[in-house]
Amino acid sequence: MTRESIFIIFLKGAGMMLFGNVLGGIMTFSAAPVLNEWFIPYIAVVLTVFIYGCLLFTAGWRDGQREAKMLRNHRVESVPKYRWIWLGLLLAAVMCIPCGVLLLGSLGVLDLPGEFLFAFRFVCGALAPGMYIAGLQAVPASEYPVIFPLALMGAYAVITPASAQLGYKFGIDEKSFKDFMYEK
Repeated sequence: MTRESIFIIFLKGAGMMLFGNVLGGIMTFSAAPVLNEWFIPYIAVVLTVFIYGCLLFTAGWRDGQREAKMLRNHRVESVPKYRWIWLGLLLAAVMCIPCGVLLLGSLGVLDLPGEFLFAFRFVCGALAPGMYIAGLQAVPASEYPVIFPLALMGAYAVITPASAQLGYKFGIDEKSFKDFMYEK
């Protein structure tokens, strides 16, 4: 057993990130008929962010378990401490690309069709119910406030590395993992 390359770990994290966003987008579209109630979008945002965070937690946790096993078998001397913070920031930068396109559309630099906003709800599905909170579900991209895509970028920049690093920490630290999972 050897250490996986950073690129492979990044691809695994990107796959989990994409899956979490698609699941959030599916949840948003299935809850769309009731998202006009004042409290439902807030619940939907909490649940979609939870799904997204849990999948990134799982990616970090699996990598942490692998590192702990190599440490236990004396194949490595130490584990990288902040690997998933840096990988999480790279993954958040990937998520900032569609948010940046939306920012350019809200500034009027790009003319974004309605199909972009449809696809955007899947690509950035973890925070898609935020459109309903801000009242932007039926508005063209040129009328979006500039603060909305910036808020999405900031949310991804915080949630992604934090949940992945927390999973990595639980994967490495077996004692807290056993306490967390109630195993003996």
